[in-house]
Amino acid sequence: MINPIKSLKSRKQAYQLKKFEKTRYGKKLSLFRDIYDGQVCFLIGNGPSLKPEDLTVLHNNNIKSFASNRIYNTYDKTPWRTDFLVSEDEYVLEEIKDNINEMVCEYKFIPIHLKWYKNINIKNAIYFNQSFYKAGDSRKFSEDIAHDIVCRGTVITTCAQIAIYMGFKKIYLIGVDHSFSRMTDKNGNLIINNNVKDHYGVEKNADENTKGIFNVDNATQAFMDLKEFANAKGVEIYNATRGGKLEVFPRVNFDTIFK
Repeated sequence: MINPIKSLKSRKQAYQLKKFEKTRYGKKLSLFRDIYDGQVCFLIGNGPSLKPEDLTVLHNNNIKSFASNRIYNTYDKTPWRTDFLVSEDEYVLEEIKDNINEMVCEYKFIPIHLKWYKNINIKNAIYFNQSFYKAGDSRKFSEDIAHDIVCRGTVITTCAQIAIYMGFKKIYLIGVDHSFSRMTDKNGNLIINNNVKDHYGVEKNADENTKGIFNVDNATQAFMDLKEFANAKGVEIYNATRGGKLEVFPRVNFDTIFK
């Protein structure tokens, strides 16, 4: 027998997702439009190339930054703290939600469906409506994060959509290695390289039972689409990662940025 209360709640939530910009969550997101117009920011990946010393440079230069998931693993080695925390992977967030709740951060961006349907509650979260891209979709990214943010299989593109909405005009990537010990290609073939470390500060790599294995070809295409999306809006994106496999964006040497 269908629970009438749950059914009513489910219909209400489905309606809210269609008009998310009109909900209290969407209205809160709309306040971020162009608040950093023309400024510079960094998107921080959790790749093994990440150096706490570089984060300290960002701290010393008062640069706004976005980071995700287990970025707190750097916190005992730098005074830097991320301004914006983005976490959208259900399996990861379920595992680290207590750590995320303990983090002191200006804003934490979390998909609303993880709160509604997975009972993952994050203190003081800014909840957004997460849409899922399918190959061939004409709309590749969101123009209005108050309505939704398009998920492309890598949290960096989610960070980028928020950053562009906020008005940042120059974006740098660091720690985006674009390579994992276990990945799949566009045909679903598993690629294994046990010589690769997955994340900064995490000694144990993913194993064959890991859910949501990184699809490298889809992610590469997502970054190519992001470059086109950003260019159309007059936003420059540069890759300042120390090494790594991402070659979509122009490379810059991190050590020269602030000199």
